[in-house]
Amino acid sequence: MVDVILRSRALMWLIFLVYFALFLAVDALSKVAGDVILVTGTLALAVVFVALRPKTGKWSFSTHCQQCDASLQGTAGLPRATCAQCGHRQSWARAKD
Repeated sequence: MVDVILRSRALMWLIFLVYFALFLAVDALSKVAGDVILVTGTLALAVVFVALRPKTGKWSFSTHCQQCDASLQGTAGLPRATCAQCGHRQSWARAKD
C-alpha cells in the first residue's frame, strides 16, 4: 500500500508543498526550529527513499543491459533506458510516446 502511494506524483508534490509551507511558517518564528524541521525532513526523506525504493520489478533500475549485460551509460545519476551496445530498451523504461 505504501509503495503504491509513494508512486503518485500528485500526492508526493502535495506532501512536499505542505512540508515546505510548514518549514516556512516555523522558520519565520524561530530560525533554530526551522533548521530542525529542515534537517528532520531531509533525514526522513532519505530514510523513506532507502527503505521503500524498489529493488526488483517494474520500478527498479539496473545499470546493466537485460539482454547483453553491457554496462548502461548514465545521465544525471540514472542509467539510460536504451543500451548503447545492442539497442535493447530496458523493461523498466517508460514507453516512448
